[in-house]
Amino acid sequence: RQGRVRMPSPANDDEWVDVSKGEDESTAYYTYIDDRTHLSPVYAAGDLRYVLRVPKGAIVNEAKRVAKALHGCNACIHRAGIYVRDLGPSGPVFLHNLTCGIAAPCAEVTKLRELAEDLAEQACQSCQQHELVVVTDATYAPVREGKCAATGEEYGHWTVHPAACSTSEAATRYSKLARYYGQMDVRLAKLTVPEALASVNIMLEEQPHLERPEHYAACLRWVKTLQRHAVEQCTTGSGAFELMSLADKAKLRVLAILHGRVEGATHLDFHQSDNIVDFLTLPSRDALRAEMDSRSDPRFYMVSQLNRKLASAGVTSRHLIGLTWDGKFTDDLDIHVKTPSGNKIYYGNKSADGCTLDFDANVTQGEANPCENVSCKPGTFEVSVDNYTRRTRGAVPFQVVCRQEGMPDVVYDGTWPANRAKGRLLLVCRHTFTEAREEPGGLAMSAGAAGRAKALAGEWSAKIGEPTAVVATTDDLAGACGATVYRCGRATEPAQVGRVFMSMAASTSNKTAPAADPVRRKKAFLSESVKRHPTTVSELVAHVQAHPATQLAVRARDHAPGYMVSLATKCAGVRKTDLPAPCHFHDKHALPVKPVRATVGNARLDRSWLPCMSPNGYVRVSAVVDVAGSCPFLALEGAALPTCGEAFPLASGFYPTDLSADYHAHRERWAFYHSQLKPRVPADAKEGAVTLVGAFLTGDKAIVYMDGVQLTLKT
Repeated sequence: RQGRVRMPSPANDDEWVDVSKGEDESTAYYTYIDDRTHLSPVYAAGDLRYVLRVPKGAIVNEAKRVAKALHGCNACIHRAGIYVRDLGPSGPVFLHNLTCGIAAPCAEVTKLRELAEDLAEQACQSCQQHELVVVTDATYAPVREGKCAATGEEYGHWTVHPAACSTSEAATRYSKLARYYGQMDVRLAKLTVPEALASVNIMLEEQPHLERPEHYAACLRWVKTLQRHAVEQCTTGSGAFELMSLADKAKLRVLAILHGRVEGATHLDFHQSDNIVDFLTLPSRDALRAEMDSRSDPRFYMVSQLNRKLASAGVTSRHLIGLTWDGKFTDDLDIHVKTPSGNKIYYGNKSADGCTLDFDANVTQGEANPCENVSCKPGTFEVSVDNYTRRTRGAVPFQVVCRQEGMPDVVYDGTWPANRAKGRLLLVCRHTFTEAREEPGGLAMSAGAAGRAKALAGEWSAKIGEPTAVVATTDDLAGACGATVYRCGRATEPAQVGRVFMSMAASTSNKTAPAADPVRRKKAFLSESVKRHPTTVSELVAHVQAHPATQLAVRARDHAPGYMVSLATKCAGVRKTDLPAPCHFHDKHALPVKPVRATVGNARLDRSWLPCMSPNGYVRVSAVVDVAGSCPFLALEGAALPTCGEAFPLASGFYPTDLSADYHAHRERWAFYHSQLKPRVPADAKEGAVTLVGAFLTGDKAIVYMDGVQLTLKT
């Protein structure tokens, strides 16, 4: 068969010239390239069909030379240089029918197939990322292209006959989102390791308990779908993206693009999953719920980026004014704060009157999460905003956050107008910060109780005498029946040193072995942390007993104050027990009572109990005390009985119900001592003894911080 082939010309790309081949050879060649019986397998992901095109190399140039030697057809040369690079699940898709027992029409076709296979092998060894080419009806040029001007015959060229093509819907969606191919890799790697799967399951378990449970529903479904596809549809890597073959990585990328919510050319779930990745390394379920609620609040969605910046910058101010705006606006907004004395704090004057600009944003270029902050003090402040450098068009929305410790955030929404000039400060608010104040109150004593006690004065003097009440210490409980003390944050005991040394040796040996997981992690996953955390107070006690170095802390406002008092009388047996009496403040301005489980009053620890409490309200636990028949007790570091004030009237634990049967007649006088005899601080406590002042765990749940991680424990 004779034919004409396309030859490029500087003047006319459509110029054709004659070439000749023998009739029999041309017929065999044409029959071969038009074979539609043995179609080339292509990759499939959902409704998308695609091939992976390997990078160019020397083999591509060799393929072009072979194609040119066959009959000099420019169309065939061009196609060979591209199609030889395309891979499917069975290898190169170009000239695939040679692998099905079909004879090659000429030596050049055989050589081209060999070159395609060599290129595929090289590409696999190099581990270079391949280009994804969506297979549609128009991906591969038709066999017949061009006509002979003299005879009107159609010319024939080799091509690829794919076994299947993408649906138009899948191809259209992918084309809009093609920029995400490869861009998702880091996120896919983080979301598909085994602990990420377990951590996402925890998120799904906590989702119904959120303030806005539907906020993350779609994104979590997308993440869970990807994790399922990674395990079920990818044959390598055991579900972990980093361990997959190049082909399976490509497949998971495509599935990630084809699933989830889309708005125009934006993959909404991919962008929201940035939050899911952050949640993976949260230290506890409590922290997870708190962070998910914080980030989902539509009013405070930009406040979360300020919180992260404050944490990373180590800002601990009790009063602050923050400015935050969306990262898509690369303008350099600046906060200007006028102090009560009239001085201004901004980028040009970062400190005045004890207030400081902690960090600035978008100075030289746009940041992903721009925000600024000024640490303040009590007083009235005037807050303004300037757009120092305009980089975008249109209005720029922002939020000013005024935060005072112990109070809800006050958020002021603002917008920098499109036509407002630089330097024309926009006044946002005037905000007043205050100091925390004690509530006034009073206490009245009962004179009747003292009068009735006089009738039994003789027996009282002979058997009870003058009772004493001293705040108990851990030494008072040493060897006591029905009470156990577990010290927290203690240094390693000598007997443990050897075990620690051998643990270090084992750890070092393990480090010499090749890592099974190539994803290096600095933080533990949520699921790993949750596994290690106790869920009840009993489990916490067991954990502290097994790990004496555990650091425990509480936040003062989460707990009511309490203490334990050692009572002494002239004769033994006056009380039913020799254990210290528990004194728990259920309500403020009322006498302490015995702690009762599943009850919560309005009293809370404050600086009158914790003079050395940190600015953020946290205090360390020195010991956990478990007393039979009472609520668990936490002895707090630096805690002491208040020395003044009426908010917490001190008492000594003289409960009538504690008297033995022989002394019931004295219950009124005994109860009178409860309010009138104030416990004294032990003067002769041994070194290392812990004074039992702190908090009883009376509620159904208790919030503690174990090694810096917030835990909500069932009591």
